[in-house]
Amino acid sequence: MKSTTIIAALTAATITGAANADSRIERFCGAGHENEITSLWDVKPNPDGYYVASLNSQISEGDPRIVLTNDPGFHLCTTGVALPGMPENEIYRLKGKRKVKFLFVPISDWSVRPSS
Repeated sequence: MKSTTIIAALTAATITGAANADSRIERFCGAGHENEITSLWDVKPNPDGYYVASLNSQISEGDPRIVLTNDPGFHLCTTGVALPGMPENEIYRLKGKRKVKFLFVPISDWSVRPSS
C-alpha cells in the first residue's frame, strides 16, 4: 500500500512539472498555442545558435528569444512581420510572412550543440 502511495506522489510531481512547462509556453505564446515547427528537422542546432529552416532564420546564442525548457522537444512561437502602422503596400507585401517570437529549446539539446 505504501509503494502505491509513493508511486502516486511521484506521478503527481511529474505531471505538475510538465504542467509548469506548458503554462510557460502558454504565457509567452498565448493560450491554446500550437507548436509551429513544421517537421522534425525544422530546427537545426549549429555553433552560433539555432537555424529555423521553415522561416529561413538564424537565432544566435544569447538571443533573448531562446528559452530553455525541460520539455523533450523544440517548441516554436511566431508572430506576423506586418505591423498595423505600416503603409498598405508593405502590409500586403509582408502578408503571411512570420518571424520567430520565442524558440523553446530542450535543456538536453543545449548541452550537446555542435562546436565551432
